[in-house]
Amino acid sequence: MNIDEKLKKLQEISEKLENNEITFEESLALFEEGSALIRELYSDLSKAKGQITILKQELDKYKEEGLDE
Repeated sequence: MNIDEKLKKLQEISEKLENNEITFEESLALFEEGSALIRELYSDLSKAKGQITILKQELDKYKEEGLDE
């Protein structure tokens, strides 16, 4: 699942949890699933942040060397 799909699934879970028509067991299972998705998203975003940092450093290096002209 990509980040957008994970966010959509998390939104669906949130909406289901707000619905008072599900059982406690269903709520618990959804909460666990949502928690797992949040951990995955945090990891995905951390990786993206690292990639952005590397790209920014490379761009700064090129600017310093005058290669961006």
